[in-house]
Amino acid sequence: MASGKLSPRQKMINMMYLVLTAMLALNVSRDILKALTRLNDSLETTVATVESKNQEIYSDFAAAAADNPEKAQKWKNKADEIKQESQELYAYIENMKKELVKISGGRDENGAPKRLSALEDPANYLLNQGNGEKLQQKLEAYESSLISTLGDDAPQLQKNLKKTFDTSPQKVGDKKLPWPNASFEHFPLGAILPFLSDLQAKVRNSESDVISQLRSNIGKSDLKFTDIQVIVDEEKKYVTKGETYRAKVFLGAYDKTQKPKITINGKQLPESKIQNGQGIVEIPANSIGQVEWGGKIAIEQLGRSEPLVREIEPQTFTVAPQTVVVSPTKMNVLYRGVKNPLEIGVPGVAPDKIKASGPGLSGSEGAYVADVTDIRGKEVTINVSVLEETKDGKTETRPAGSKKFRIKGLPPAVGTIYTRSTGEFSKGAISKAKVEAEFKDFPFDLPLKVTGFEVAIPGYPPERVNGSRMPSNVKQRIQSLDPGTTISIRNIKARAIESGARVTEVGNISVDVN
Repeated sequence: MASGKLSPRQKMINMMYLVLTAMLALNVSRDILKALTRLNDSLETTVATVESKNQEIYSDFAAAAADNPEKAQKWKNKADEIKQESQELYAYIENMKKELVKISGGRDENGAPKRLSALEDPANYLLNQGNGEKLQQKLEAYESSLISTLGDDAPQLQKNLKKTFDTSPQKVGDKKLPWPNASFEHFPLGAILPFLSDLQAKVRNSESDVISQLRSNIGKSDLKFTDIQVIVDEEKKYVTKGETYRAKVFLGAYDKTQKPKITINGKQLPESKIQNGQGIVEIPANSIGQVEWGGKIAIEQLGRSEPLVREIEPQTFTVAPQTVVVSPTKMNVLYRGVKNPLEIGVPGVAPDKIKASGPGLSGSEGAYVADVTDIRGKEVTINVSVLEETKDGKTETRPAGSKKFRIKGLPPAVGTIYTRSTGEFSKGAISKAKVEAEFKDFPFDLPLKVTGFEVAIPGYPPERVNGSRMPSNVKQRIQSLDPGTTISIRNIKARAIESGARVTEVGNISVDVN
């Protein structure tokens, strides 16, 4: 209170303030303060989890920079700057928490703050001494630095950062208050500590989001037009007599506005055989054996008086006599967990005269199915033979050839809610959402059933869920979230509905509360 001569009216006001402060302190029950303490501990545990994840990402930067400094070093440097700024802000908030506990009476023998109900000392430190305003300035500077680092990338992430670190005046009751007053005024120490821990969690999560975005840039390449090489894209190495060997020849980088000049075996390709910078090479397979071809490719470049010329190194292909043809109708590998259709034929031989055998293979007359779900190993061989009649009328089996196929597991699936993996949804929509999984661009129609997942909500430890729906306790957490909060659904487990095959990789879902 103030010192010196006071009027009776001022004395009465001061006395009423003391009584009000005492009443506020009494109204904060021990149970509420204990709950706030548990919340603070939970937040600190979440922060530790994110810190561990961030350290893995920084290790990725270090490894990438060591392997390819030219491509990765600049992104590592940016990440290191974010790491330093994040650590400084995190440490500043941590020191603020320690100071608040100290001025409010310190800690007991168990390490817990003695006076969680303290009001006046925290208010004096945060508001009267201006430390709350200093914290606001540091949060604003941190947000600005993150957005500046992102540049023009990730507009949605930048939008989320602005929401996360919004320190604009906030409405309290029927009036707007500055951020420090709205955040700390009339709150006991037990409520202020988890608020500050939540800020630390936001710092670590935002740090994680930004450095993850930076890491994605390492895979991008800015190929200069002078860094080019000739690419020969052959349809196949072996052709049978009567077929036509085909290949595409093009530069690794090209200009759609002009056509290169391509010479093959001394003859220039006509313009009709050059499309989007790619030359289409066609060589008739008129005789059995190995055929060799080569040439050169030339293209005009700005700043050069002469065309840029690259030699096409000698290429070879083999013309073979007709033989067995084994063609997967929907894929070039065999997948576990599905029935792989195969068309098997021998040119010039009737389908009913062909026999095919192999692990998991069934069918007849050219139409077969390969089920390799229970086959161990990475390859399977399909053997084909032909039934022929001898001169004396008997039937004998002649081997016609074989084909090896690679065996692969089911590809990664995509996790979704309402058919989307990202986006903004209402709290109610997220709470009621069914977590689903599906294959994108997979040649089979293979419905999946989600059997479990993990949901990560800021402010709470990750929750493991069985089934495909949010449990009641997670729904309650979602209803308490602020707009702009990001919810991650990860470690999704799924099975194929028809075969029961497990899908080991399902992409994460990341949605924002609107």
